[in-house]
Amino acid sequence: MNYKLIIFDMDGTLVQSEDCASQAMIDVIPALSGTASEVTARYRGMRLLDIFEDIEKRFPGAVPDNCWDLYRVREEYLSASMITASVGAESMLSQLGIEKCIASNAPVEKTRRSLEGCGLSRFFPSGIFSAYEVQAWKPDPKLFEFAASSYSVKPTNCLVVEDSAVGIQAAKAAGMDCVFYDPHELSEPSNDYPTIRRLVDLIALLE
Repeated sequence: MNYKLIIFDMDGTLVQSEDCASQAMIDVIPALSGTASEVTARYRGMRLLDIFEDIEKRFPGAVPDNCWDLYRVREEYLSASMITASVGAESMLSQLGIEKCIASNAPVEKTRRSLEGCGLSRFFPSGIFSAYEVQAWKPDPKLFEFAASSYSVKPTNCLVVEDSAVGIQAAKAAGMDCVFYDPHELSEPSNDYPTIRRLVDLIALLE
């Protein structure tokens, strides 16, 4: 396939940040039970508003009115020590010879902070897209469609790299090919799309 644009998910794909987000939730919502890894497994890839709504449904009255602000402050504090680049991310991005961008459910400023903290910002001087820009969160395909249109690239010439089921759903709904990044081997391989365990395997897959 003649791909002209690689669209990366951010959290859980290029950087390992989901346990950081989960720990921040646990810290600001004491009623939320389980470890950070367990919370991550339950809410992987979901938008923050939907996560808070589910927590409130499970634990009525547990989510404070200012939870959003409390969470953002706590997540930013924890990010300095908890967010790391995914293994092989730098090597893979260095070898990638195709136009690339990021399409994330997270705010642009959070993505930029994570890129900077993990030493990956030089690979993305531009091309950072957020669901908040289009007011549509995965599995809605609008974010991927918006990213592709910004580069004037057809969906059929895009490849999406995702680590969550909602991200894969969004890519398929947008008419794009996708690769499932599953470093922890949490899912069985699918016949509908390739699965990689290491980011560097993307290079061989493209070749």
